[in-house]
Amino acid sequence: MSKLEVPEGYTREQWWEYVKQGRRIMRSKSASNFELGDLLNEIIDANPKGQGEVQATLTLYAAQIRSTFNTLRDYRYVARSWPAEMRRHDVPWTVHKALAAIPNRFALIREEPGDELDPAGHGYWTTDAGLRARDSLPEAPTTPSERIGQAKRLLRATDEAAEALMHLADRTEVINKAMENSDFRQAIRDAQSGVHLRLQAESRRQDAPTGPAPAPQSGPLPGPTVDFRRTPTAVLKILGQCTSFCVGMQNVVVMVQEELLTTEHHEAVLDSLMKVRAVCDWCEHAITTGQADMDEALARLLADEGGGLS
Repeated sequence: MSKLEVPEGYTREQWWEYVKQGRRIMRSKSASNFELGDLLNEIIDANPKGQGEVQATLTLYAAQIRSTFNTLRDYRYVARSWPAEMRRHDVPWTVHKALAAIPNRFALIREEPGDELDPAGHGYWTTDAGLRARDSLPEAPTTPSERIGQAKRLLRATDEAAEALMHLADRTEVINKAMENSDFRQAIRDAQSGVHLRLQAESRRQDAPTGPAPAPQSGPLPGPTVDFRRTPTAVLKILGQCTSFCVGMQNVVVMVQEELLTTEHHEAVLDSLMKVRAVCDWCEHAITTGQADMDEALARLLADEGGGLS
């Protein structure tokens, strides 16, 4: 904060006295933390012990002074990391703790950190500033990347992250914005493909025949060729329709990879493919037997308002 802001109802002089008292209390609190940390190091150094004995000693001492082992361990670690002559008494103990593991901490703490929220870029040492200096997430994130980082940290569990994503699904502007990212679209397609393959595998397991499996084919069958000059027009039309279908489907399947498909889309496509298979089976039967009659079940399957495939 570059200047003193005075809340409504206080004079500048009255408020400044409150600020100075608060700062003295914060300095005394930091000083007491360092004082206790120095005392702990003195206790341990006076009678060197192994790691297990140190923990036992600190645990006993913590119980006797109404503290905890973890608290005393932090005090001791920070005090050892900051020799008395290298500490800044106007900087909170929590900042010293945040910077304790940084190799250049002694030089770093002598400079004031920058502050993106201050128009002049002037900052001052706070716990969050110390956490940012060591590339850790602050307790109170202010930038988009920090808020995103905090959300990722809070949503580490897969089930919780999935539920949070589902709650965002009703915000169409969020989904539309995310879909502008090609990596996100690819991740959605991969997830859809994985779900579809899993459902297919489950369906095959449920519908698997109990008898022996048919012998596998030894290899792809060679495709027959015809002399177009001697082939009936009807046959050429069938061949053309099949070729057009194969080429068209290859192209459209590539195009659909760029789309975000819903469950309804999947069901509609699979239903249409089932009808195509039924038509192909009927065509094969008609060509093989010479009987082009269509049974009622197939006719009902293919019927729609326009009289064609849906």
